[in-house]
Amino acid sequence: MVRIWGALCALLLSMGLAQAQEGAVAAGEALYEEHCATCHGERLRPTGAAPDLKNLTVEDRVKFETTVWNGRGQMPAWQGMITEDERAAIWAYIRSRAK
Repeated sequence: MVRIWGALCALLLSMGLAQAQEGAVAAGEALYEEHCATCHGERLRPTGAAPDLKNLTVEDRVKFETTVWNGRGQMPAWQGMITEDERAAIWAYIRSRAK
């Protein structure tokens, strides 16, 4: 009985995490389209004017966060324009579409 209860709890927890991840991806998609698509392309389809964000790897997260916060080259700084949660949601969306 304990084993079944443990398996059920693990299943419910993983379902909750999956739903939370889906919510972050959906929020990130909306935020991306609002703030990023002009330069980086609608639905992450690169325009050639800015880097293809689908090429970012898990290891690039700190670079992504720093660049979004501080800007780089022609990219403006977004610190104070979006929240940390919004930046994380955009990252979740990008990672969900990564190559």
